[in-house]
Amino acid sequence: MFAQSGFRATHCLAMFLMICALCSPVAWSQTVPANPLGAGATAIDLDSSFQADAWLVYTYDIDANGRVVDAAIRQSNGVPDLEAEVLRQVNSWRFTPAQRGGKPVRSSAYPVVYTWILDKQREMSPEFARLYQQAWDHYAAGDFAAAGAIAAQLQDYSGRNALEEVKSRLLAASLANRSGEEMAELRHLSRIVDFQSLALENQFRHVYVAHEQYLKVLDRLLSLQLQSNMLADAGATLDQMQSLARGETIVESAAERYLAAEKTLQAAAEFTVEGELLALYPKGPAAWRTGLTHRTFHLGDVHGRVAAVYLVCAQAERSLAWPAIEHWVVPVGWSDCQIDISGTGGTRVVLHQLRSR
Repeated sequence: MFAQSGFRATHCLAMFLMICALCSPVAWSQTVPANPLGAGATAIDLDSSFQADAWLVYTYDIDANGRVVDAAIRQSNGVPDLEAEVLRQVNSWRFTPAQRGGKPVRSSAYPVVYTWILDKQREMSPEFARLYQQAWDHYAAGDFAAAGAIAAQLQDYSGRNALEEVKSRLLAASLANRSGEEMAELRHLSRIVDFQSLALENQFRHVYVAHEQYLKVLDRLLSLQLQSNMLADAGATLDQMQSLARGETIVESAAERYLAAEKTLQAAAEFTVEGELLALYPKGPAAWRTGLTHRTFHLGDVHGRVAAVYLVCAQAERSLAWPAIEHWVVPVGWSDCQIDISGTGGTRVVLHQLRSR
């Protein structure tokens, strides 16, 4: 969204579910989640004094009196002033507390991902640029281990700006492609799309990736999504490509590949999508979300621990019973649905989607 002055943007992702993820299904049904007091009561409001790009993950609990407690920054790109201001605002929020059995109880907010980027000339710092070029030199020489070591360093570079984050992800995606780590490559490319999409949605004059290169990023992302049977996600990627360059050769080719995959998967009685739950911060809760193409679905081959499963659609969201005895079915009239799974980091799951008869 645009901030008031129109030259910067903020982005916030949060499953605003004020309840402990470890509660049993019975306790879950007896619990009323906490709710913020007032419209916009949980919005971070920054001003033009914050001139550094920043993104972070923060968490907080809500005590039985509706006050925020134990607010903490769990991960960030390292902008101390912005971190302090975010915590100050979070600690000022007030809620009606969660209730269990009719009594107010302490509850937890799901980790929030917050991004603050500026519409300004994009450039890397001299030291970051030096390391970045050094990594590509190693890559060109075939020393992928050395390039990978620098790539890991760049992804943890304190105070890095949004362009530097995008550049580090381009490098990491190339290395993942080279080593055949398709899920890691998909993850890095998706991060690039997050930043570029935010800039485009806010009509920034300065973006992070040139038009032609960005189409190649989206095209590769779509290919990876199709290879993994992530048809709904691939459809969203294709929509982005067509909104940017409908009629261009690369977009027409992507559309043909998507339509061929759609025809095959829609005709199949069942198809599967493999996923892995990833933590938003070290030792934090993990999640995996993907779009649904068919209305009947279930999880199988779970290796690890799944704590909760949600159906998130355009109309509403719903907690799904887990472990499940029967297949889940999207309610009539609900559309643009995704399944959101949370649990232990590293947990692998297989989503089965079944064609309705």
